[in-house]
Amino acid sequence: MSSTPVRTALVGGLVADGSGDDPRAADVLLADGRVEAIVPAGERPRAGYDARIVDCAGRVVAPGFVDIHCHSDLSRFAYPGNASRVTQGVTTEVVGNCGMSPAPGNSDRAGLARIISTIDVTPDFEWTWSDLDGWLRALDDAQAATNVAAQVGHGSARFTVAGGAARRLDDDELDALENELHAALHAGCLGVSVGLMYAPGEAATARELELVGRVVASHDAVLSAHLRNYGTRALGTAVDELAAPAAKAGARLQISHLRGVGDADGYADVVAQLDDLRAAGVDVAADAYPYVHGHTTLLQLLPSALRAAGPDAAVDATKADLPAVARQLAATGYAPEQLIVMKASRTPEAVGPVAERFDGDPWLWLAGLIVANDGLVDVAVESGRWADVDLAYRTPWISVASDGTALDENHTASAAHPRSWGAFSAGYRRMRDLGASVGEAVRRMSTAPAARVGLVSGIAPGLRADVVVFDDVRFDSAATFDRPATPSSGIDHVFVNGVAVMESGRQTPHRPGVLLRKGSNE
Repeated sequence: MSSTPVRTALVGGLVADGSGDDPRAADVLLADGRVEAIVPAGERPRAGYDARIVDCAGRVVAPGFVDIHCHSDLSRFAYPGNASRVTQGVTTEVVGNCGMSPAPGNSDRAGLARIISTIDVTPDFEWTWSDLDGWLRALDDAQAATNVAAQVGHGSARFTVAGGAARRLDDDELDALENELHAALHAGCLGVSVGLMYAPGEAATARELELVGRVVASHDAVLSAHLRNYGTRALGTAVDELAAPAAKAGARLQISHLRGVGDADGYADVVAQLDDLRAAGVDVAADAYPYVHGHTTLLQLLPSALRAAGPDAAVDATKADLPAVARQLAATGYAPEQLIVMKASRTPEAVGPVAERFDGDPWLWLAGLIVANDGLVDVAVESGRWADVDLAYRTPWISVASDGTALDENHTASAAHPRSWGAFSAGYRRMRDLGASVGEAVRRMSTAPAARVGLVSGIAPGLRADVVVFDDVRFDSAATFDRPATPSSGIDHVFVNGVAVMESGRQTPHRPGVLLRKGSNE
């Protein structure tokens, strides 16, 4: 369902325009899907406004939040109301992250679906496109509550030219990969994402990454990077692996969900390392979510040599020697209490805290889940440290991003990480508690992430009327692993392209979201 934008006056609020400056008392006029004017307090016409009036007294009026790292590539079609994002103020999602996008794929939908299965939480949705243009057209045609923009996944493009080959690409394949990436960026993708912990992108060599950097730089696009290793001891090396080719090419590099995995110190050293790169002129920044639990496929806990050949090979190896794989899972050093099974479609009874589910050896039980579910098992792992989260949220060039998914409260195909429903409200609350101003916290959830991917955001005349109205004191997340589908508190109104998708704390049926292609900002 769509709706024609109407003229709206957001009256009496404190406007945090996305610049980072302190909010100022003003009214915001919206018309024809755009911000029409900002009227300072005291300059309101005596006769009022010829518009629908929304009382924003005591509230912050801010640009809609921009989630530059999410995995709503397919769930957006299944849940067009996008409750998990709207109810925390997200108005634009950027998909195609971690090297995985549901196109191009070389018309091999089944093969590509297997490659990107870790981001597919809506198995009942059957996609019909066969190439990247088809995917973008589907995004364009879909009626949804929020805007969307796309990146092309390097892993998906690599699959298109070389299948799931876990090896270096030859010259012809590199040329074909380059052509695929150029074509995607010409078609309007905002950038290229790499996922160096996921097959087939895990097999990328330095030469291949240099090629990706050159292509990205030639389009003034963004290179979004899921690093090869997030273990705190290896994090600095993993950053260098991508910072070097990005710097050489002059590409804009965005480190996805920058976090340290494990109990070791060193996260602060990596933040300092990135500070030094920025000071040296390298265009690098990062994003982070406000949780210590990650969420990934269980196969990612296996050694790289086992998983790099792809999910089918990893499942075959597990079938061949279940005890050996169980030992490799145990060698991660995690306790069962740190793991939650989030998705196991063929054995749904396994979903939940591992310590409450297994009978006998927990690692042998988990290895058995890999076989029983053909590798399609997701886990949440308590693997980070709150001190590192706090450092990230004190660092001005680290934006908020969810790594979550568009869902609604009826989603049952998998367990949802609370970040899908509350990363932005929880991130705002954490930044404010750590001393960030209202203006700075808003900037790091709106204009800052938007700029990293080449989008324009903010509250200024002529910009898209993507606006969120919330209570600074009460804006927070109540989503938990036990009750993830919990809307944020303290949020009153959300407008997407001038149309209310949330009014007085309740969602509306309107679907005004559009596809934002590179260069359009429309």
